[in-house]
Amino acid sequence: MTATLTPVPPSDPTATPPVSRRDRLRPRGFVWLVLRQHRATLITLAGLLLLYLGQLALLGLMLRHNADVRTLRDLCADGGPECAERWSPAADFQAGYGDALHFNGLVVQYVPLLAGLFTAGPMVARELESGTWRLAWTQSGTPACWLAAKLAVPVVLVLVGVSLMSALYTWCWTAVPPELLPGQRWYDSFGMLGPVPVAGALCGVALGALAALVTRRTVAAMVLTLVGYGLVRFALGFVRPYLWPRTRAVSLSMPGYPSDGTWVLGRGLLTRSGESLPDDVCGIGVSPERCLAAHDADRWYLDLHSPAHHWPLAWLEAGILTALAALAAWAAVRWVRHSVP
Repeated sequence: MTATLTPVPPSDPTATPPVSRRDRLRPRGFVWLVLRQHRATLITLAGLLLLYLGQLALLGLMLRHNADVRTLRDLCADGGPECAERWSPAADFQAGYGDALHFNGLVVQYVPLLAGLFTAGPMVARELESGTWRLAWTQSGTPACWLAAKLAVPVVLVLVGVSLMSALYTWCWTAVPPELLPGQRWYDSFGMLGPVPVAGALCGVALGALAALVTRRTVAAMVLTLVGYGLVRFALGFVRPYLWPRTRAVSLSMPGYPSDGTWVLGRGLLTRSGESLPDDVCGIGVSPERCLAAHDADRWYLDLHSPAHHWPLAWLEAGILTALAALAAWAAVRWVRHSVP
C-alpha cells in the first residue's frame, strides 16, 4: 500500500496567534506601567487593607457577641442616652468598645483624603515633576490615555477597598443600640457610614489628579488637594441639613431636646403673624411664658431630622460627591489635553 500525503497549506505570516484568556485579563500598556511603578506601594496598601478588614470583622463579631451575652439590646431598648449611666453592664461595654469603634470610624472617614493625597503626589505630580512623563507619552499613547491609566488604579482600589471598609464599619456600627456609642451619633458619622466614604474617595482621587496637573509639583499638589477636599467637606457639612426636608414639631409649651437620636436643627418661637424666631431671643433667665408674651408668640417649634432621614441624606451627599468627582475628572482630562506640553 502506498501512503497518501496530504499537502499542508503554508502558514500565513500575517495571521494573529490566538490570545489566551489569561493574557486577555493581564493589564497592558499604561495600566501595566502604573502597576509596575507603584508595585511595592500597592502591595503594602493591600496588606494593610487586609489587616484592617480582618480586625474590623473581629471587632464586629465581638461587639455582637458581647451585646447578646449581656442582653444589652433588651436592657437599653428605648432607654435613651442615660442607659449607659444607669446600668453597669452597659457602662462596661461602652468603656471597652466605644473607643475602638470610634477610632476605626476615623480611619474610614480620612481614607478618602489619603487616597486624594496619594493620587496627587506619588502617582501624578511626581512623574510630571521628574519629567518621566515625556518618555511614557512618546512610547505608548496620548496624554489622555496616560491620565486615564493613572486614575484607573486608584479608582479600582477605592471602589474595592473603601467599599469593603465602609460596609464592615457600618455593620459594626449597627451591632448595638446607638446609646452605647459615645460620640457616634448618626448625624456626626456621615463620613464613616454607607456610600459617603466611597463617593468621598472618588472625589479625593479626582481632585488629587487635577491638583497635580495644575501645579506639577508633588508637595504643592498634595497641599492643594488637602485644601480643596477640606473645603468640599466643610461646604457639605454646612448644606447637609437642607438636603432633605426637615420635620417641624409645633407645641404650646417649650419642647425639650429629644434623647432618641433625633438631630435637632433649631428651636424657637412662632409669632401670631407666622414669623419664626430662634429661642436665643428670649435671653438668659427669662421664663418661656414671658418670652412668648414679649414677642407676641403663641407656640414653640422644633426643627429636626429623625434617624429615618439618615440614609436619604447619606445617598444625596454621596451623589453630590460623585458629581464633583466627575466634574474634577473632566477638568483634569481637559487640562492634560490642552495645557500640558
